[in-house]
Amino acid sequence: MTRREKIILAVTGVVAVVAAVYLLLDTGPAVAPQPGGQVQAQAAAQTQAAAQAREAAQALVRQAAPGGVETALMAALDKPWRVAVLYDKPLEARGGTGRPTVVPRFTGYVELGSGRLAVIDGYEYQAGDTLEGGGYKVLAVSPDKVTLESLANGQRLDIPYDGQDALGR
Repeated sequence: MTRREKIILAVTGVVAVVAAVYLLLDTGPAVAPQPGGQVQAQAAAQTQAAAQAREAAQALVRQAAPGGVETALMAALDKPWRVAVLYDKPLEARGGTGRPTVVPRFTGYVELGSGRLAVIDGYEYQAGDTLEGGGYKVLAVSPDKVTLESLANGQRLDIPYDGQDALGR
């Protein structure tokens, strides 16, 4: 055991001994007991003060009249509730264009010999490959755009080139 550990254990032991002695020698509160007459008078005064406070609160409640908000809340509570408390209308896209909400990004184009590769969402694909996330198949790859086909409904989607040098095109 190192010297540091010995010191820590010694300090912990001293603190434990001091705490034990303090707890064993503690005699309780140092307040002198009050004579019986004062205790009863004090209890009666507290009871009377509590009764006065209760009466004042009840008087305020009797005086308060419901306002417009309270009346509206009470009327709303009496109305029958809807059977379906959650939104029950179907969630459909407006316009029905059929375009997906998340369109893959065509960010790179590589031509190696006779093969053309498209970088879509960070992955390389060639014609005929299925996208990583599923849902689309690559039909054609050109430097300006990639044509994808949805596996769900067969709809074609043309994605323009969106790489770093797309601003110059």
